[in-house]
Amino acid sequence: MFQLWHTQSDMLTAALAAFLLLAPQQKAGNAEITFTGSNGTLDSDQGFVRCLGGCVLVYQDMRFESDWIHYDKVTGDVAAGDHIHFTRGAEQIDGTHMNMNVETKAGKIWDATGKLDPGFHVKARIAEKFEDDSWEFRDTTITACESSKPCWTFTLARAWFRQGQWIRGTGGAFRFHGVPLFWVPFISAPSESKDRSTGFLIPSISNSSTKGFGVHDEFFYVISDNADASFTGEYFSKRGAAGDIGFRAKPTATGWISANTFFVKDKLAQGGYSLKVESFSNWGKYSRSLIDLETDSSVTFRQVWGQSFSAIVSPINRSTGFLSTNMPNSSINVLYSHDAYLHVAPSVVLRKFPSIEGSMNSRQIFQNFPAYFRFDSSFSGISRRDANISTPAFVERFDFHPSIQTPIWRGNAFELSQEFGFRETAYSHSLQPAVEQSALMRSTFDYTASFSGPELTKSYGTWRHTIQPTVEYRYVTGADRFRETIIVDDIDLVANTSEVEYGITNRIMGDRELLRWRIAQVAYFDPTFGGAFIDGQRNVFEPLLSVTGASFADSPRHHSPIVSTFRLTPNKANAVEVQVDYDTQLHAARSAVIGNTLARGKWSSSILYAFTKATLLQASNNQLHGMVSYGNLYGRGFAVTTNVGYDVQSRQFQGATTQLGYNSECWGVSVEFSEFNLGARQEHKLRFAFNLKNIGSLGTLQRPDRVF
Repeated sequence: MFQLWHTQSDMLTAALAAFLLLAPQQKAGNAEITFTGSNGTLDSDQGFVRCLGGCVLVYQDMRFESDWIHYDKVTGDVAAGDHIHFTRGAEQIDGTHMNMNVETKAGKIWDATGKLDPGFHVKARIAEKFEDDSWEFRDTTITACESSKPCWTFTLARAWFRQGQWIRGTGGAFRFHGVPLFWVPFISAPSESKDRSTGFLIPSISNSSTKGFGVHDEFFYVISDNADASFTGEYFSKRGAAGDIGFRAKPTATGWISANTFFVKDKLAQGGYSLKVESFSNWGKYSRSLIDLETDSSVTFRQVWGQSFSAIVSPINRSTGFLSTNMPNSSINVLYSHDAYLHVAPSVVLRKFPSIEGSMNSRQIFQNFPAYFRFDSSFSGISRRDANISTPAFVERFDFHPSIQTPIWRGNAFELSQEFGFRETAYSHSLQPAVEQSALMRSTFDYTASFSGPELTKSYGTWRHTIQPTVEYRYVTGADRFRETIIVDDIDLVANTSEVEYGITNRIMGDRELLRWRIAQVAYFDPTFGGAFIDGQRNVFEPLLSVTGASFADSPRHHSPIVSTFRLTPNKANAVEVQVDYDTQLHAARSAVIGNTLARGKWSSSILYAFTKATLLQASNNQLHGMVSYGNLYGRGFAVTTNVGYDVQSRQFQGATTQLGYNSECWGVSVEFSEFNLGARQEHKLRFAFNLKNIGSLGTLQRPDRVF
């Protein structure tokens, strides 16, 4: 090592110490070296600097603290010992002694203990630093726990760390509370500034009453800084092999794309595939594009292999894509849509592509006259395929709808306005009753008059109660060939009508709306709707959809059900909604929906009850769905949530999912119990996830599947 320099005279020692306290630092090449103790000494000659007594050496962004330091000014070598503390940026390493070169940044620290970004704590017999700023740790222990007694550790023969990129290790074991759980031949985890790295993820297992024991593993591939892919393989003892391929990219600052396909070769012939593609991007100030595509090979595949209740029960494959430009006074959209309803045989498939839609917002026609002009138009290629018809792949449809709105009176007592328009719709094909290549022209005139008021108000301190009646008259004529129209979207649902909607709205308001209760009904002066109505079958067209979304027109009628819509919001987190459709023709409630959301502290709950009365054309429906949760799966402590779907009519649980989770400061565990009793899906399933801070997740319960 080196010899310490001592004075023989106490007086000389005291004088030198006083001098060093007044000027306790010395330049040594590019290094600054100081001592902090009152009995420290500092000796410098032409080639060396020696320090004793709580020494500090600073060189560029490196700092060495130790009981003694020997610095070679010529070679840049530093030796320090007894108790050393090395700091460089986020790197903080303690040890018994060290050798390092300040020029090359390479060296060794013995009996090292320290912290590395993004929060890894290491202990190693030897920590060696290389010229490329990477580290190698030998006989090391790594954890992300902050506690002096960590909950989990990886004990590794060797580990390597590169700031901002990765930490890797080989030849060790994973220990939980000191107990070795499994052997770890190799481990790799990203650092904070690079949250992705190529490699195999931790394999996992699951168990299902219908699929059997499952083994799952995934390979994650980093394509570039803004793109990655994943390749997942699964095997189920009762069903066979399954796979998943995913792709994600963010090509621009405001745009992203993701694609995922899942496929199964099922031993029980219930396999198939699913595809999901999503994309979004902004194009300049006014334009944006979106793609939302989903498809499943069959409704049986969706029921058997769907991961959530909503995915299992939905029979619709819906795909949409558009490029939209919305300027202050106008908009233009290019649209693609494809809807396939899989629950019937053959499937109902509706497609609209290409479709170019344009509109102009309301603008005043004359400066001194209250008249406002607007229009909507579109040109589309449409097609429909179901049990009765199969149209050509491209049926041309042109629609042009200008209108003029004229407010008649706006006052404190009431408001009265009217709007009238002309609509021209042309089809290259029609139904007579089969699809024929003969044009269908539809020229309609529509008129709407709206009256609201007078508004009656009474104040109760900070609250006030208002009552406001409304009346709206609607008239449409010219849609005489409704039953010859190819139905694809709402443009095709236009039918003749002469109707009046009347209602009354109660509101209680303060600084916000506390209560809103509206009762409304529609009277139809033409119960046949210009011949569009057919007795004894389900009728769906525009005049019957204005007041309620529940189907009710299976026989001629002059009135819609009375629709009562009630909403109570005591605060932002709690709400009660009730809608009841009372049919005056049946003298009974035709449908009802009751919903409630409640949150208090860590507790939250929701409940939804839906009822539809049986008719000659449809069966009754009686469903109850609820959710109760406590805590947050991504926060500290315990969390639990339960979702339940119950068929009141058959007295049968359709589905129930319970997730439990616990998170400490450096690890977390989640367990899911699920049960499904929906058509082809009769299953009990257990999934779990074990998460390690800064490392990753072990298990089959992925983040998108979680219901927290």
